[in-house]
Parts: sequence; structure tokens; C-alpha cells
Amino acid sequence: MEKIELMAVRKQMIGQMEQKLHESWSSEEDSLFYYHRSEDRIVLSHALFWVMTQSLKGKIRQEKFLLLLRLYQEEMLDAYLQDTEDFPEMLHYCNIIYEYLPMILNGSHLRSEKDVRKLAAIAVVAAGYGGDMDEELANALLDDMDFDRYGKVKCRKIEGMIPRLMKMVEGEMESFSQRQNH
Repeated sequence: MEKIELMAVRKQMIGQMEQKLHESWSSEEDSLFYYHRSEDRIVLSHALFWVMTQSLKGKIRQEKFLLLLRLYQEEMLDAYLQDTEDFPEMLHYCNIIYEYLPMILNGSHLRSEKDVRKLAAIAVVAAGYGGDMDEELANALLDDMDFDRYGKVKCRKIEGMIPRLMKMVEGEMESFSQRQNH
């Protein structure tokens, strides 16, 4: 498939997802990113999710929706770092797929698996923490994003935060369990 055709299919697919999302929201405030202070904070939330999901194991790691989201996030982060003209469109696509994730997880054949709950908790932590963290830390994490020697996106400081972030994920999973039991 040529790149132009691929872009058209991508745009149509994302458009359908966006329409379904907006139909499911009672207002724009239902968006995970509505309260983020800036576009940079949304990028940071995606970077957190992208790094945190690298360590997922099991069947969930091979699910197409997760692979697609991670691929788009990597492309978007690359475009962000290089300040390319397709960055706004890539960020928009990432936002839609990320926002659509709960619908996909609820309908997933893996819904009862612990890995799905972990992915949902990672999504909540990444979006919430990316939007709410201290300004100084957010700027340090954004400034740290770069490319490795092979030209791949690298977020070393976020990688260093993984133990702390995963404790937040465990807390979120515990919260999920408590809500289900009540």
C-alpha cells in the first residue's frame, strides 16, 4: 500500500474512532487530557505510557491495538523531538487511540486477565501523572527525551522512574479491585 493510501485509511479509521468517542462522552471534560495544562503535558503522558508499556508481558503485549498505539506514540514522539509538520496530526491520532483504549479493553477477549487491568492502570497513571506532576519535573522529563545512537526515541529519566511509576500502577490496580468488590 502506498503511503498516501495508508494515510487515507489511517485518517478514516481514526475519524470513526473519534466519532464513537464523542458519542460516548457527556462533555469534552470526559477526555483524559481535558485538564492537561499544555500540549507538552499530553506528550509527556504519552511518553510515560510508551515507556511503561515496554515491560508488559503475556498476551496483552501482542494485542494489535496496543502495538498500534505504541507505534503511533513512537512516531509522534519522534515528530515532537524533530518538530516536524506531521506532529499535530500524530498527536491527535495518539490522543484518539489512547482515549479509545478503555472501550477496547472493555470489549477485549482478554478482559478478565490481570494484564488488561495492569494496562488500564498504566493508562490512568500515565495520563494522570503526566498532567498533574510538578512543573519542574515535567520540564526535566520533556527535556531529557532524545534519540539513542540508532536514531530511536529514548526517555532515560522516565525509564529511571519505572519502579516508582509501577508502584502507582499497583495502587491503581488495588483501587480497581476495591471498586469491583463493592
